[in-house]
Amino acid sequence: MKHFYTWAMFAAGILAVPNFGAAQAITHTIAEIQGELFSSPLVGQSVTTTGIVTANNVTSSTSGVIGYFVQDGEGPWNGVFVYDNTQAPEIGDEIILEAEVQEFYDVTELGNISYYETVSSGNELPAASVVSTGELASSEAYEGCLVQVINAVCTNPDADYGEALFDDGSGEIKTNDYMYIPEDGWVLDETYSITGCIHYTFEEYKIEPRFAEDIVVGFINGINEFRPARTLGVYPNPAQYSIRLDSNEPGLLVISDAMGREVSRVLIQEALPTVDVSALSAGMYHVQFTSQAGRATSKLHIQ
Repeated sequence: MKHFYTWAMFAAGILAVPNFGAAQAITHTIAEIQGELFSSPLVGQSVTTTGIVTANNVTSSTSGVIGYFVQDGEGPWNGVFVYDNTQAPEIGDEIILEAEVQEFYDVTELGNISYYETVSSGNELPAASVVSTGELASSEAYEGCLVQVINAVCTNPDADYGEALFDDGSGEIKTNDYMYIPEDGWVLDETYSITGCIHYTFEEYKIEPRFAEDIVVGFINGINEFRPARTLGVYPNPAQYSIRLDSNEPGLLVISDAMGREVSRVLIQEALPTVDVSALSAGMYHVQFTSQAGRATSKLHIQ
């Protein structure tokens, strides 16, 4: 049940686009759209909802970027996938959108966007729900939601199509590759803790990791070591030659490119450090700073 999406084509030289006007009144929460059911009770209806973008650049192998995930609260039933290859939101954007509720191969999603507004940017994301692999593999409640699995062993690193299987002792769950897959692949019998959004494809629930920071390799001692990352202050941003980190303690700075490949690793000793980034090519990068206080992440734009 692979999603085969097609791009909208020009017809008679005219490209149809939504008519974005003034702010819309919210008609439904995401939980009401999900309906706490396998299929939404609102299928075919137009709704206006709001939430925080938790994942973007969801990419199909056949059609490029196809959408993003939005969530309006912590816990189950509060997330949904938006099929939209027109808007390009950033993670942390608070958006309002008017769309049609659809069931696409049993995926509750929003499509046919008729209104889109970015209310604010850089917002803190809803906390990822820590759920066992077995529950995620069989629970509709977390479809579209940001989740974490802790200390799950890779039982099959190549389950075809970029997927892999993981088990924390409660049953297996798959990861998918719509946003990220480790450059060197997954390792059989290695222990991983993984953050991502739950999607439903080929009649299976799967975790969609978003970038390298969503994956911790090796056994960790409890949830506190893998708590949600804080937002890291990086200045200036965009940058050309150097950046300053809003951090007052020692730690490890890792910069990865858009494909998740590590391009810089710096041991930080001082407060408010300045880091040379002049060797980086223009583009977008993921920045992660790990210290005793936990993880902090940011996006960095190099001009």
